[in-house]
Amino acid sequence: MYSSLLVQEHKRGERFLRIEPLLYPLSQAVEVDLHLATAKLLEPNGNRSERSIFAFLDFCEKNCPNITWKSGSMPADVIQKQRADLEAHRVTIQTILARRDKFFAHLDKQYFNDPTAINRDYPLDGQAVIALVNCIIAIISDHQIALEDKANFHIAEFYEIAVDNMLRNLEEGRTRNFPGQLEQQVPTAQCPEL
Repeated sequence: MYSSLLVQEHKRGERFLRIEPLLYPLSQAVEVDLHLATAKLLEPNGNRSERSIFAFLDFCEKNCPNITWKSGSMPADVIQKQRADLEAHRVTIQTILARRDKFFAHLDKQYFNDPTAINRDYPLDGQAVIALVNCIIAIISDHQIALEDKANFHIAEFYEIAVDNMLRNLEEGRTRNFPGQLEQQVPTAQCPEL
């Protein structure tokens, strides 16, 4: 849903928020949820990390001789490749964890007084977050397929269609109920960046 909202916002520009002003808090809520869920999966080694993707890879590496995939033994280099894939997203990982710790979970004083400062201090590109989440999904799916010969269904395409339909319906409703409103120019300062 997050990636679909980003695509729609990029595609429609300022018109995105004129279609429905509540799209801004909706997009923000989806973004926060994604960041918090992703941060939980990326917990660094420590007392809260036993269910992180890194703990999972540690477990697989330690138990490699005991793990039997449908195709036989688990290749030893799989875990190193998956760690390297995650490591390629190190900056995004650190930024998500910092945002979680300093803003979403604890709201440090400096961000309480100026919430927009989090974007300046810890800038985060939405596409980078999506790439990281897709990397995590690929790692988990690889193991599911190798162990069970099946994987959970990835429903991103359905969300893309649903978000597109939602925006089209909202746009049609706005056009019918408030003729000319979408064509009015709104100062950019009133349209916060997603």
